[in-house]
Amino acid sequence: MEKKFKTLFFIYLIFVFSIVTIPSIIIFAEFASFNRIDESLTYKYSSNTPPLEKELNIITDIGIIDIKYVSPSVDYLVKIDVDIEMAGPNLGSKSYLDFYRIGWENLTSPLNFTFALIPEMFEDFSSLHITNTHINIQLRADIVFSINASVSEGTVKLSALGITVNDLFLNVINGDIIYDLTNCKVEGNISGTVTNGNITLKTHNNQYNHNSLLTIKNDVGYILFDITQFEEMGANVTGTGITKTGNISIIYKDFSSNIGARFVLYNKTTHGLEGQNSWIGFERDLLPLSAGQYYNSTDFPSQNNYIFSLFKWDSGDYLWNLYSIPT
Repeated sequence: MEKKFKTLFFIYLIFVFSIVTIPSIIIFAEFASFNRIDESLTYKYSSNTPPLEKELNIITDIGIIDIKYVSPSVDYLVKIDVDIEMAGPNLGSKSYLDFYRIGWENLTSPLNFTFALIPEMFEDFSSLHITNTHINIQLRADIVFSINASVSEGTVKLSALGITVNDLFLNVINGDIIYDLTNCKVEGNISGTVTNGNITLKTHNNQYNHNSLLTIKNDVGYILFDITQFEEMGANVTGTGITKTGNISIIYKDFSSNIGARFVLYNKTTHGLEGQNSWIGFERDLLPLSAGQYYNSTDFPSQNNYIFSLFKWDSGDYLWNLYSIPT
């Protein structure tokens, strides 16, 4: 009996030891193989005979994308800096090339730059943590670029000051879009589309060489139009803002009798048309919601005009601050 008891006790000790020890060994092994991948990469496109115009396509699966324009004195047309930071177990023998496909897909016209995940690798390394992915894009300011950027998850910001831009199309599935255009000459159309995220469009004192379209759409999130116009526009701008669930905000200011503005607010439901809103130099037409609420500047129509149609289908509010004082 005593011998049987000792045997059972010995088995019990082995069982307890296994429960405590095996997970510890596993944790220690994972910790011992835990590693980081930090990479800073640069991709340039240059030309001995720079064109006046160029198309650039950017396709990324993930990241914060910052697009800016730089001095024409640089020795490139496009420079793309990519910063990657990753952490996780079993990375000791791996490099960023095992997880990403990065680089130029085409160096003629259009230029195509791709930053793509390799899905099967991320399935094998499910505990991998991407701590940072930043893509900084610098464009030579004397080249008129048409830009089409598509991002699966992340944020895209495009900033331009005092340069000429052509068509600008930014598309994000999960994330935000920010346009900031100041004192630019706009040759084409501007578009931003987000499935789940916010869109901000700032246009300050730009000139339009042709009639242009500003089209902003999202499913969930807010939309902000921030428009200021001190000088002559040169052409008409037709804008559209569409959201399913979220607020649409409009901040508008103009100071010229040659600039008119009309904002038409449509709403599928009665919720959200009244908020903390103001309009100076505008007249409001009280119409049924299905026909839209019209806000016309007192000098509309004028030599050149901003005409915006805004659609909000589900929950959310319209918030607006409209200011038109001809001088």
